[in-house]
Amino acid sequence: MNQGIGQESFSIFDTYFEAMTRHHGNNGTDRTTGTDGKSGYTSSRLEIVRTDWTIRREREVRCISESAMVELSFCFEGCGQVEVSGGAHDLQAGTCSLQLMRDFSASFRYEQGTRVRTLALGMPVWLFNAYHSSVSAAAAGPFDRLLGTGSFRQFRCPILPATRGLLRELEDCPYTGAMKDMYLEAKALELFAVYTNRFLYEKNSQAPVSGTLSRTDRQKIREAREEIIRRMDAPPSLLELSRIVGINDYKLKLGFKELYGTSVFAYLREQRLHKACELLRTGDMSVSEAAARVGYMNFSHFAEAFRRRFGVNPSVYRKEPR
Repeated sequence: MNQGIGQESFSIFDTYFEAMTRHHGNNGTDRTTGTDGKSGYTSSRLEIVRTDWTIRREREVRCISESAMVELSFCFEGCGQVEVSGGAHDLQAGTCSLQLMRDFSASFRYEQGTRVRTLALGMPVWLFNAYHSSVSAAAAGPFDRLLGTGSFRQFRCPILPATRGLLRELEDCPYTGAMKDMYLEAKALELFAVYTNRFLYEKNSQAPVSGTLSRTDRQKIREAREEIIRRMDAPPSLLELSRIVGINDYKLKLGFKELYGTSVFAYLREQRLHKACELLRTGDMSVSEAAARVGYMNFSHFAEAFRRRFGVNPSVYRKEPR
């Protein structure tokens, strides 16, 4: 086994799970780490961890780690507040984050009755540096250049619809034994490639979450998000939305981008198209009905947006076998 493969990331994941299982036991945690699916160091260069917690009562979980790693994390369900080495951000459903960390302390706060369902992909620093070493000839490795003197840095955006198929393939691995390990690593690396390109190399990529919002501001922005999803067929204007949740429109615009990695209405567009996919997947609704249900009154605009996002016409998507 190569020196350091998976050990630092495993150590960080262990620190978190030890803290959580002191309160919740081992139920609700599925760790996939190599050919046998058991916890422990493996020959794989990545660690893949699935979690599904139901929080029995309001809980704050603290952990400290002297290790370093790169983590690609997907939150499918749940919410909570996270503070890492002095910076705060929210755990939000439907988002993906790329996180660089070392020598850090973290605190996770969950409300009673919350279900938290996530997928985390851990990559050791040496492997991250190896993949990105050709980008710059600087003496410092890519990990150190990105993190600087800090302990934690995060980039975040909504889960890209184009990667939902990859996530399903990672969940439904058709192989066992050695082929399972190879398959899972290939899918995980593909996800790393998509999102590190999005965060680090694409023009106009989103800045990391800065943690400048107060807890009250974050709560109001979460309420704004819920409001536009609830009313996606006829959403309020930005000014109306700011009045509904009790925050000025300037702070709402900046804060929404900080929490969700995109503007209010870019997020709304993404959610509309994702909802349209769900409606079309059932086959019980026509394309025009699905478009109207998510707020598109102009069918050609909907078809163009759908095709641009998913690479296929909605009518073709509706007929594809599931």
